[in-house]
Amino acid sequence: MKRTDARSARALIAAAAVLPLVMTGCSAGDTGAGDETVVLDFAWWGDTSRAERYEEAVALFEEQNPGVEVRTNFAAWGDYWSARNTEAASGSLPDVIQMDLAYLAEYGQSGRIAPLDEHVGEQIDTSALPDGLVESTQLDGQTFAIPTSTNTLATIVNTDLLGELGVEVPEGDLTWDEYDAFLADVAEAGAGEDPVVHGSVDYTQLLWLFQIWLGQQGKSLFEDGALGFTKDDLAQWWGRAAPLHEDGSFLPAERLDQLEGIDAIGAKETASEISWDNFLVRFSEGADGANLAMLPLPADDPEQRGLFLKPSLMLSMGAGSEHPEEAAALIDFITNDPEVGEVFGISRGVPASSTALEGFEPVGVDAQVAEYEAALEPQLTGSAPPPVAGFGTVETAFVRINGDLAHEAVSLDDAVDQFFTEAEAALAAGR
Repeated sequence: MKRTDARSARALIAAAAVLPLVMTGCSAGDTGAGDETVVLDFAWWGDTSRAERYEEAVALFEEQNPGVEVRTNFAAWGDYWSARNTEAASGSLPDVIQMDLAYLAEYGQSGRIAPLDEHVGEQIDTSALPDGLVESTQLDGQTFAIPTSTNTLATIVNTDLLGELGVEVPEGDLTWDEYDAFLADVAEAGAGEDPVVHGSVDYTQLLWLFQIWLGQQGKSLFEDGALGFTKDDLAQWWGRAAPLHEDGSFLPAERLDQLEGIDAIGAKETASEISWDNFLVRFSEGADGANLAMLPLPADDPEQRGLFLKPSLMLSMGAGSEHPEEAAALIDFITNDPEVGEVFGISRGVPASSTALEGFEPVGVDAQVAEYEAALEPQLTGSAPPPVAGFGTVETAFVRINGDLAHEAVSLDDAVDQFFTEAEAALAAGR
């Protein structure tokens, strides 16, 4: 089957599998048992664009491993983790799952996913990964995930839309107050447009951006398994939002609800968004060919930006996999194969593996993302928060309570108190 045919056929299968399914990790036969086929289950979160790419990569793997069949399943972020938690409770996680730092400790320390160290150097080659990247996926010296790509946050602006509004593209370093003033200029210029153009969505909803802001203050989300910041810190961060909602700098929370599944910057209802740099690919696809630029994040002290490269996507193995060698081989293939690198480009982040990067020459928005991360190297003064059990629950609470605050359903003080109560309980339960 040609690669394009395989992609189309498997994408149709994937589209039918959007709803989370409970996978069992069973197989049609034993490894090496005659001509019987080994069956692996593989699950990830993402949209249909990511699913199409994964399906093409899986088709390539099956072509090169004719004794292995891979059953695939994907869902949106929230549904994905709900399904994985259900499977974990019954010991039936898929053989290979996409993993995030927010859930690494919870799944690793509870024995839900398997250490991969015995496969490193055998089925899994980590020699092409940057120094220190694999260490970020380790717990107590054991490796529980393999990073397939990296990303970091960026200020993304629609330069074409700014030109139409008569607002200059920011140049040089901006403080947080200067960035807010830029958003206000956009909102003022865009008030008479149809649709109305706002400066940005509410950036205070991003927990990872809060981590970067904390890093600019010399702090971190977590310290010794507990919260590493104070209520005053969170009140200062979340408190930035109220005046920006009042003057229209932020897209109204109610409108953001209506746009669920549609990027506001792609719909030209905002001219700026702080988001993951690899989202530039998706934003560009939705912005009708508009020129998008990536700018450094705001920082009050350019010498202390709090920036770091995050493993954007990782792959882990379910602890109950009956075929760990084949599962490890799939992890290696998705991480390192040059043709897989070509399939994904920069859509999942900059490929972590140098061999995956050999599969393509970044052009267009892919090149923008790669060049952005390369230019940041001297400014990476921060680090990702340490993986702790309960991280995922903390992130969910952060986004939900921030949403209530944006809808004026709760006061700032009550929102901060509620977050600390829920976060501290989640971290305590994970110890």
